[in-house]
Amino acid sequence: MWRSNHLSRRMAVLLFLILAAPFSAAATTIAVTLPPLAGIVKMLDATVEVTCLLPAAADPHHFQLQPRKIELLQQADLLVRASYDDGGWPLPPLHNNTLDLWPARDHGWLSPAAVREALPHLAKALIALNPTNSRSIEGRLAAAIRATETLEQAWRKALAPLHNSGVVMQHPAWKRLMDELNVPVLAVLESGHHGHEHGPHALDEALQTLADHPDALLLQDAAHINRALDWLAAKSGNNTRMATLNALGDCGSSWDQFMEANLNSLNGALQP
Repeated sequence: MWRSNHLSRRMAVLLFLILAAPFSAAATTIAVTLPPLAGIVKMLDATVEVTCLLPAAADPHHFQLQPRKIELLQQADLLVRASYDDGGWPLPPLHNNTLDLWPARDHGWLSPAAVREALPHLAKALIALNPTNSRSIEGRLAAAIRATETLEQAWRKALAPLHNSGVVMQHPAWKRLMDELNVPVLAVLESGHHGHEHGPHALDEALQTLADHPDALLLQDAAHINRALDWLAAKSGNNTRMATLNALGDCGSSWDQFMEANLNSLNGALQP
């Protein structure tokens, strides 16, 4: 009798597992074009699997998708992109489920205000993929919005000393944030598309600008060659301050960690 009851219980458990198996949901998979977008997704839902199409240290201006990444993109439940910046990529035909966070704004992920504006749209898309996780995503959304507000204030405080002196930039990635926080951008030596704009005439003008604003901060970008700024610093004859920020980061950091790391780099450069 005991063996019969025990066997019945085992059969019931086995039957439950068999019936439940077809309904177990696979993990939600998200593809993002740029690493900081992965960090924004992770702020809202830590359970999703995120694939970054741009590998670490790859050049976003000369990027080619590898077959494996194309396969992962096609299998993803959602593609998150920023088409103003990745619009020139040779992506396959439009993904069936695509969220374009900033179609008309460059480097939106570097602006806490722009990220704050995009977060509710991303949360809505994630909830549509996984409605059972809606309460968690909504709670994380509120925390993420607070994080953008805190970081915006921290950046505003850090940049306050530059309101009069301004910055000279190698690449315009951080220009939007500087404009939003009232920091004069005195010169940009390179376009958003990797130009050869820093020719002799442009460099001479930048050198004169630096002579007129000896307290300006030279702003390098970790993802770009910064020889022009190095040349300016050497030729200026001043004790020129220089900071190196990273506009792309990596796929393993959340957006707030990414922005805080850049803020720490800036603060280090501005220390007396």
